[in-house]
Amino acid sequence: MKIDQAAIEALAQIMQDQGLGEIEYQDGDQRIKLVSATTAENTLTDPRSLNGPELTQPVRAQTANVDGATINAPTVGIFYTAKSPQDPPYVQVGDHVEPGQIVGVIEAMKMFTNVMADQAGTVERVLVNNEEGVEYGQPLIQIK
Repeated sequence: MKIDQAAIEALAQIMQDQGLGEIEYQDGDQRIKLVSATTAENTLTDPRSLNGPELTQPVRAQTANVDGATINAPTVGIFYTAKSPQDPPYVQVGDHVEPGQIVGVIEAMKMFTNVMADQAGTVERVLVNNEEGVEYGQPLIQIK
């Protein structure tokens, strides 16, 4: 089988442009899967399969000081405030969060990344709406 170098380069460019950790393409019997070296550090999971906040290698969101700390998006995608539409939000204004606590989920290409607090505090504001598109590093939740 001949390796399609142009397809690999195009997929790599899409990964870079979209901030993806993994991409897969299949055409007939040819299948190409690219995985970023940093993807192995992240835990990606479907939030419906979570039984609790414990993960083997959690993705910890970055924080920045802007009138208190913010929990920022660790990746590009769609932000969800709850595990499913029927479930209550992971956090609400006034809730106390601890390091490692899930505060939301970001979905990109059917892959789910848990957004976790990296410090303790009280939720002052949820800065984005449920099912809103977010960018890498975008503040999601302000804590005090």
